[in-house]
This record gives sequence, C-alpha cells and structure tokens, in this order.
Amino acid sequence: MSTMSEKHNNAVDLSHHLSDFAKTLQPYTYGSGLKEGMIGMDGGVPDTEYFPIESISVEYLKPSAFPLKPTDVVPHGSGVLGWIANVLTGKGSKTTEAPTGQFVIPRRSQPNDESQFALSSALQYSAVTGLPAMETTIHDWVARVHKPAYNDWKTLIDVGSSSAWMFCASLLLNPGEAFLCDRYAYNAVLYQAQARGVNAVAVATDMDGLSAIDLERVLANWDSKARGFERPRVIYTQGGIQNPTGLLIPAQRKKDIYEVAVRYDLIIIEDDPYYFQQASLPYGSTSAPKKQSDEEWLDGLVPSFLRFDYEGRVIRLDTFSKTIGPGGRIGYYTGSPLLLAKLAILTQGFITFPSGLAQAIIGELLHRYETEGFTRWLRGITAQYELRRNWTIDALSKALDVRNMDSWSPTLTGFARNNGQMSEKFTKSASLMSFIPPDGGMFMWFHIHLHNHPRYKALARQTSPAAAKNQLSTELWQAIFDAGVVFRRGELFAVETDDERAAAGEEDVYLRASFSSGPRESLEKGMQIFASTLVKFFQ
Repeated sequence: MSTMSEKHNNAVDLSHHLSDFAKTLQPYTYGSGLKEGMIGMDGGVPDTEYFPIESISVEYLKPSAFPLKPTDVVPHGSGVLGWIANVLTGKGSKTTEAPTGQFVIPRRSQPNDESQFALSSALQYSAVTGLPAMETTIHDWVARVHKPAYNDWKTLIDVGSSSAWMFCASLLLNPGEAFLCDRYAYNAVLYQAQARGVNAVAVATDMDGLSAIDLERVLANWDSKARGFERPRVIYTQGGIQNPTGLLIPAQRKKDIYEVAVRYDLIIIEDDPYYFQQASLPYGSTSAPKKQSDEEWLDGLVPSFLRFDYEGRVIRLDTFSKTIGPGGRIGYYTGSPLLLAKLAILTQGFITFPSGLAQAIIGELLHRYETEGFTRWLRGITAQYELRRNWTIDALSKALDVRNMDSWSPTLTGFARNNGQMSEKFTKSASLMSFIPPDGGMFMWFHIHLHNHPRYKALARQTSPAAAKNQLSTELWQAIFDAGVVFRRGELFAVETDDERAAAGEEDVYLRASFSSGPRESLEKGMQIFASTLVKFFQ
C-alpha cells in the first residue's frame, strides 16, 4: 500500500446504494469450517490424489521480449519457437533478444519450491477471494499502480470485466432504475443492462471524455416524473481510452467527475481494460520517444479514478485479457470493503470461485516477472500496439487523401483520391469520413460522413433522418463485409436511439475497426478494402 495511506480516511458508508437483491445477500459457508485436527466429511471435495495432472510446465517470454521502440516489430511466427527462430535467423528485431524462461507448477508444494502455487490447491475448491498468493499479488499491484486515496480498499479476483459489470449492476441497480454513461458505451454493458431492465442515460462527451459539466446539468435538472425513473446513483465509464474518439481521459476530467459524484452521492464503475496501452507518442510525431525507466513509465500513466477516490465511491474493473490473454478469464475488482464483500457473496453464489488453474498459471507468471518485469512487459506490448496503430493509419493515408483540416484539432479527414476513375456525379471535394488517431487501446473509430452521401437528403425526406442513416450505414457495413473485412457498427455502442440521435442533429455514423491482431499485411489490406469500398459507396 502507498506509504501515505496512513493519512487517508476509510471508505464512507454506501450501504444505502445497495439494490433490493443485494440487501438479501448474506455470507454463507459450506459447513461450519474445519478446525485443526478435525476430519472433513461435509462436502463433495475430491481427494487431491485423484487429480490426473501431476505438474504443469510453462515456457514464457521474458519481460524484455518486445522492443520499446515502436519502429521495431516482432514478425508473426508459429508461437514462441517460431518467434525465436525469426530472431536467430536475423528476421526478427535486432535490438532485443527474446529469451524464454520456464516454471513448473507441481502437484504439491515442497519446502524449497520456487513456485508459489501447487495443483493440489489450484485444482481444488478454493476460497471465493482466490488463491492466497494470487490475492496478495493483485493487492500489491493495485497499491503500486493506482494508489487509492483511502485506507481500507480491497481487491477481489473475478472472471473478467463483462461478468464483473453484471455483478456490479446486480449489486447496485434494481430493475427499472438507471445508470449514467457516455453517449457511446461498451455494447456488452448496454446489452446486459437491457436484459436486466435497467436504463442507460447518456451524458454528453467531448475530446476529454464524459463531460463533468453536462453530468452535473443532467443530475441537477432531473425530472423523475418525465423520465419515468428516479435520478441515477451510478456512473459507468471507461476510465482510460474513450469511445468514440480513442483519446485518453485526462486526470483533471476524472477529478471533476469524481467531485460531481461526491456532491450527488454517486458510485462510479470504472471499466478500464486498456489502461496500460497508452501510446508513447501521438501519430505522426517526429519526436524521439522519451527515455525513461520502467518505474517512470508506470508513474507517468494517466491515473485512474482510484487515485482521486477518497471516499470509496469507485469500483474499478481490471482484466488480464489485454495484457496476458483473454482465455484465462481472470480479472479483479478494486473497491470499498462493503461493496466488495457483497460482490464476493455474489461470486460465491453464482460462480463459486475463479479458475484455480488460470490463477496458478497467471499468478506464477506475475511472480516470476515481479513488478518491474511485468511493467517492462507492458511497455513492450504497448509499443507493439502503437506501431500497429501507425501501420493502420499509414495504409489508410495511402488509399485515401487524408488531411488535417486545421491546426487546433487532432481530427484527420479522408477524401477520395483523384485517380481519374470517379463518376461525374461524385463530388471529389466532399469528405467521406474523419477519425482521430487514438492515444492507445486497440481501435480506430471512423466517423462516416453520411451527410455528404448523394442519396442521404432524398432518403431523409422520403422516410426520416434516422431511417436514412440506418439504411445507408447498413449498406456500407454490408459492402465492407462482402469485400472481406468485418467492422463493428457504431450504433451498437449508442445509448440513445436512432431517432434521438437524429433529433439531436447527428447525421453521421461510426464504424469501429480493430488494429490489434494479425500481420501487417492484413491490416494494410483491410484499410485498402475499406477505402475502396467507401469511395465506391459515396459515388
């Protein structure tokens, strides 16, 4: 924990925010618990001698496997051995070697074992709070990275952020109630809320994320009778990379939002899977990356809401899906003792406990890396995603005429290149789309300029602006799909309906594209197909 934690207060009592369902949850155990010397004959617990796995050996990349300069890239090979072969044959990065390490998770721990985990516990029923070594590792990591501003914060291992959000919604929201969020939120969150009969209420956003000013306006002017439900008590937001710009939410904006939450007695659910993927340089920068140690890099990340949480109002959702692998289904909450105790009961009742096998493998890897090593690993993969972002934009700039329209905005605007093949009806000066080079994460958000489409105005008159948008955006998405590229439609992330967005003057739509996986050739081909399909669509 932070050395300054002794000066902090404990979390405030937020029990009045619990849902009716959460208030019924009581701690329970299977049997009365064993004391030393007692014989356990209560539950159907298998004998550890009957587990068929004697040990698990893991070969892993060392923390320095990926270079820190985003001009260097590791070629795609057939796994770790293919990667090493590329390095040894001179096809890989010449700036960094890629040594591997190994560890073994045995059936039983021995007194001098280096491993912190054993299969006798990893494959057995375990506490809902997780295996002790993993629980300690997570708590120490949060203390080092996020430094919550109150004393008695806790962590709790979960099975991924999607499940974690659903448990938070169950904990805090009754059917028919509402929560506040960005106008474009994570689509799975909206789906789960709808399934529970919970309403999402959009708050305006700008280049710095969810607007604290509009948040206060919405809360101060809330009309329960007109809305049909009481004023929301919960905010859901992606604390790091925001939708639909891909820009980082600055620290000051988080402070401003938190102070509104204090004034209006709100709880903030901070879902932040891309926290460590903050690019070192903006796209197009000619500056050299700043020289800094791993510790300086970690301290230089834009802080999370936890750093400003002095009352225990934040439940933060973290995951290893983007840093180690989504198949592990391991993440963790950070929050106040009361809220995490209720989440633990929920987890025990509906999941029993997170996978012990996944905890053992990921936990042992983190133990071998230690804080410094894991930080170095995060820096390396962040540099790789930064390079992928640059490749994607470079490829798009070759396929379209991409321009910066002014000196004050980071937005880039795409036009068709004049290649002598345009139809006479096509207006070459009309913009096709715009986008903001993201500050990190894994996605590009393309703002498709439907208002410039030759059929938009006529369709809007014949039907409605919302129907015209829906028809044209469906046609475009389908054309890109038929050409061999799959994007995600921005409408899936929209909190407001098509009619509400159209009534607010939103004529255009978004398409989201991931640059996170596949070889460079696939990313470049995808952008070429997107660009050519877009030009044809606007003709």
